Amino acid sequence: MIDGMPGAGKTTALHRLQDTLPHQVVVFPEAQPPDDLISDEATARYLLTEAQGRLVDAQRLQQAHPGLLVFSDRCHIGVLAYRYALQVTGQGSRQDFDRALELADHFGLTAPGAHDHVLVLLVDPAESVARRSAYAHDDRYRLWFDPDFLDAYHRFLTHLGTWLPPDSFTTHDATTSSAWTVLLSALPPHLTERLAPTPATADRPEAP
Repeated sequence: MIDGMPGAGKTTALHRLQDTLPHQVVVFPEAQPPDDLISDEATARYLLTEAQGRLVDAQRLQQAHPGLLVFSDRCHIGVLAYRYALQVTGQGSRQDFDRALELADHFGLTAPGAHDHVLVLLVDPAESVARRSAYAHDDRYRLWFDPDFLDAYHRFLTHLGTWLPPDSFTTHDATTSSAWTVLLSALPPHLTERLAPTPATADRPEAP
């Protein structure tokens, strides 16, 4: 599972990994909730249910194909960080955030050992904006360019141990490095020998 700041290069790195090792890697794309959900709690429940389903699917795939690597682009951590940032910036309620935490716990997503490995990529908010400048004028991503929202989102990720068991995730600062380099460090040696590092920043502008 990979999550973290927008612009950290998560999606770019995962696409490259899957393209390079198509028979060894499966990537679940970022979940997109339907437009007809009527409340934030319904949206959080949908995304967290999806995250739980991905755990089950990953286990099934790995049992059927030993040695297969299964990744998810975003997971429960992004769901929680988003609601925390909404609450801090006055655009959401503490109740929505608390309820999302309860649901994540109820679905077994926050327990140590629930995931084989959760990578959380940190990027300084200013760098996050700079990397995604191509999308700055797209109103769909307005919130992801709000400095206060990004600061709160980043604060949640840098203090994850306040909310989640410290041994249930690993954080890496990708402000001056690339998500690809971080991803390589988490792969088995026999696969990393077939792959090469990339420059320090993301390969291309990435949508929030």
